[in-house]
Amino acid sequence: MGEQVHLWTDNWLGETLVNLLNIDPFFHSSFSGKVSDVIDNGCWKLPSDLLVAAVTSRLDGITLPRVQLPDSLVWPHSADGKLTSKHAVSFIRSAAPTLPWAEIIWNNCIPPSHSFSLWRLMHDKMPTDENL
Repeated sequence: MGEQVHLWTDNWLGETLVNLLNIDPFFHSSFSGKVSDVIDNGCWKLPSDLLVAAVTSRLDGITLPRVQLPDSLVWPHSADGKLTSKHAVSFIRSAAPTLPWAEIIWNNCIPPSHSFSLWRLMHDKMPTDENL
């Protein structure tokens, strides 16, 4: 548990420990240690210098398991923690703005050919003399 997780530069607290403690990036490579180094008999054993409010409030939200579990990567933007291509695409792609007129134009009671013509008119895509 925590044997593969770097204590200082991995995001095991929701943010890296070097960012929470505002440590200059120049020194990041000199820090070593694993999360397993600060767990003893199922309890956190962090040095008192690291127990600032930003760290302790996040540690309170972590429940240490009673049995040894393997480390795993967790995708924080999904409910189950697993990264799928669907999650990755939705995370990367920006959400399209909602357009109030779109629901009116693209309606089941309006034939799609009329909706498409109106959409082309609104976006100056109609093949008129001016556009051609």
